Amino acid sequence: MTETCPGCRAELEGVDTVTHRYIGASPACWDTYTRLLAGDPPMVASTLGSLLVDAYAAQHPGGDSPQATQSAAVHLVVLEAMLGHGMALGLAVPARVAAVEVGRQGDGYPKLYPVPWSWELTIADVAEAETATERGLVANRYIRSVWEAWRELHGPRIDEWHQAARQLMKH
Repeated sequence: MTETCPGCRAELEGVDTVTHRYIGASPACWDTYTRLLAGDPPMVASTLGSLLVDAYAAQHPGGDSPQATQSAAVHLVVLEAMLGHGMALGLAVPARVAAVEVGRQGDGYPKLYPVPWSWELTIADVAEAETATERGLVANRYIRSVWEAWRELHGPRIDEWHQAARQLMKH
């Protein structure tokens, strides 16, 4: 029996497993993602691979809880910093920390509406690529496509959050 992921809308064979408490993914999608991170199936390191967690979390923004809303915002800030502003990938962790702090200093992050309704690629597309090398290439395209979908809808807001986080990183 297949199930539709509420985040990316991928149709995947259902599995009986747990999901993340505020990432909005189906059990089958979460299982695909976590297995891919663990190397099953293997994936050649991609140039943007360190952003896979950010793309996945942004594509699966979850419900209206403060944790889910902050998670999506923080991961979008990192994608914006790295892909939109050319920040070095090695600064992804400090960018995440700064983005969390931006949320703490204010009243948290607002939920972004609308959420992209369709996605060019999903984590299932990455996992289903024929070879480890192809999976790395598809992962790069996947990461960019998630960022571009959100940027099309909410680019100015995401950039505003990025600029605030960048200011904290300078201090």
